[in-house]
Amino acid sequence: MRFVVAVLSIIFLPVANAQTPAPMGQSLADAATFGAVATLAPLCGLRDEAWSFDLRRAALQAATGSAATDDAGLSHAPGNGQVAAALGYADMEALEDFAADTPAATCASLQGNSALGRADAAVNAFRRRRDRKPVG
Repeated sequence: MRFVVAVLSIIFLPVANAQTPAPMGQSLADAATFGAVATLAPLCGLRDEAWSFDLRRAALQAATGSAATDDAGLSHAPGNGQVAAALGYADMEALEDFAADTPAATCASLQGNSALGRADAAVNAFRRRRDRKPVG
């Protein structure tokens, strides 16, 4: 997963700097990490698909600074293209890693990875924002 973060920083940083406003290096790296976790966690039986979808939305929201919590709103956030590309790239890399090693090894590695805990926190925060009911 570290390789994914390094490659994304190199690939997307010039693109991010060319557009204003746009996600920058660390937010794209976080999106890539969350993209890999969102792909592997359901495959490993550690989290369900709904959690995975919400993690991707949380990554889009955090990286773009959008207040939107729905797919339509997030798809219009500035910099959405770069974040979606980072998520997609991480998804492909995670699937390659999953196929290259035994599922048991890949899943054990994910289960002990601090990124899974950070992903849980991101999903919980996203769901609180999404489920917040306006007063009045």
